[in-house]
Amino acid sequence: MYITLTAILINYLKLKKYSMNDKSSKFVFLFALLFFAVMGSPVTGFNYGQANAQGMSVSNSTSDSNSTSDFYSNKDLFVTTEPNGFGIYEEKNSTSYSPGESIILYIEPVGFEYNNITDENGAPLFSIDFGASFLITSSNGTILGGQENVPIGNIISHNQNKEVFIPFTVTQSVPFPTGDYGIIYEITDENSGKSFEITKNITIS
Repeated sequence: MYITLTAILINYLKLKKYSMNDKSSKFVFLFALLFFAVMGSPVTGFNYGQANAQGMSVSNSTSDSNSTSDFYSNKDLFVTTEPNGFGIYEEKNSTSYSPGESIILYIEPVGFEYNNITDENGAPLFSIDFGASFLITSSNGTILGGQENVPIGNIISHNQNKEVFIPFTVTQSVPFPTGDYGIIYEITDENSGKSFEITKNITIS
């Protein structure tokens, strides 16, 4: 399905003879890209690691975060590859991406709540559950597209895990046109209904 849809998009653009310098063409192109990013490579399921969390602080965050509650992002930064665990990542020292390069944001949420459940034997368990959405905007703030209710998954544990991270990947299934863009991420704690936003600016060059 994914390959077929990509082929349809490419043929459609050829038939319409769209120029990527045309604003309406960019909109159609990017909106399709967002669809493929979610269909072809959805947000990676969040994980919790067993790495030492010492040294993690808000001062290392590289974003504009907007939260009206005690549920917020303690750290969010671009990384070069998928993180291997909590605090185990290689930070990307630039917000510039090549056409086709995956955009991976490492997020450490704090202040989330737990849902109390039991296993088949009646033993108590704790469930952590997040929801996500994102928007991509032009450099002047025009919304080019986005996706709501992106599946992340949940964690069920015997402990109230604190060391939780979300690796949020946006895939350029078809390369973005060169230029400046904004990505607005929203993470929701499904157990409390609280959410926060993270705004990042990137350049495709």
